[in-house]
Amino acid sequence: MKLLNRVLNETTEQGDALDIFIKKAKHDPNMEEWNEKGVNQWQIVFRWKDVPNPNFGYSYFIDTIMDEYWHKYSGLILDGNSNDYKSMSDESMERVRSFVQEFVDANDILLEKEEK
Repeated sequence: MKLLNRVLNETTEQGDALDIFIKKAKHDPNMEEWNEKGVNQWQIVFRWKDVPNPNFGYSYFIDTIMDEYWHKYSGLILDGNSNDYKSMSDESMERVRSFVQEFVDANDILLEKEEK
């Protein structure tokens, strides 16, 4: 895979630093149809920097992040907990989508489209 070892450095709107990278998805065995179609095979990971647990973060299928339906919701809420709300701005998410698009293009990846 091309461009798999890249890391995008971003910050949340609240100023928290993130490492963002793409990794191969692990599926529940019941999702064999995704493997057959070749969709939802990759995840984008938003991993917090400077936190006690170095594995703390959130991940989404790149198919979901890149679907045009979700572009109207440009930003992204990473943690909606009212005590520790964390979100990505529209501008940050555009950089994330560009990062993913480069990976998709370099590897000729098929993305699943949401049904409207």
